[in-house]
Amino acid sequence: MDFLSEMLNSQFNLLTDQKVKKKVIELIADIKGDSNLETLLKSYLYLMIGNITRSDNILKSIILQSPREFYKGFSTNTSIFHKMTSDNLEKVLGKFSRHPADRLTFYLFTLYVKGFLNKTELLELVEEISPDEMKEKIHLSYALHIAPGLVGFARLTTMSEKRRMKNLRMKKYSQEMQSYWVWPFLEIDPLISETMVDRVKVLDEFDPLWSVYLLANEKLSDMYFNKGGQPVSRRRPFLRKHLQVRDDFMLTLYKLIEIGDIDEGLVNEAAQFMINE
Repeated sequence: MDFLSEMLNSQFNLLTDQKVKKKVIELIADIKGDSNLETLLKSYLYLMIGNITRSDNILKSIILQSPREFYKGFSTNTSIFHKMTSDNLEKVLGKFSRHPADRLTFYLFTLYVKGFLNKTELLELVEEISPDEMKEKIHLSYALHIAPGLVGFARLTTMSEKRRMKNLRMKKYSQEMQSYWVWPFLEIDPLISETMVDRVKVLDEFDPLWSVYLLANEKLSDMYFNKGGQPVSRRRPFLRKHLQVRDDFMLTLYKLIEIGDIDEGLVNEAAQFMINE
């Protein structure tokens, strides 16, 4: 991994030596992209060899994911590529921010981090390197074309509450988009209605874990149960069983801890996950 370390610590924005570029291409082929950090590393390496289009397309693949998809797949059994990217994340993100190519896609990536992640050190780092002069570009149609869900969310965050509620009642923000990109992350109490309850009931059928997350909103939860939603007594057994879905393990564990459903069995399952994943 000496060569990867050299690339992560390189002072150059662009590699021109053909032998080095060939080694980078061979390195990229070895990275599976099993985690978001591995995917970010591939984008970084393509940027280093001047393939801006491929680099941006990989970043787009990250920010096109709804937060629900992005949160999946946490694992303690990470690759050396993941670990080295994590250890050098400040350098990687700094290189992205300083690259002379159009940085709109990277700016949108920083918006994604600030909108949906909560790791303090990462947020401080992103805040330092975010290109402030590009903030107005979220209102460009091109930005919306790159990442419609993210840009829709970002535009809503710039509005007053009254205007935001008005926009969310319009058809341009579908119930599907709102339930995955907006409701868990913004204040929505003035918006809550039977239509939202119906959407949660739909999620009960094909993404019940996310419906549990949406029902963290007390007002929505009250209306949901008053309108015949699934009783709480069915949620705990579901969450216990859902621990077997490895991609959702940490999301499920968080909810079980939050509702106080903790016993020796849960502790053992968490320990096994951390040790044997």
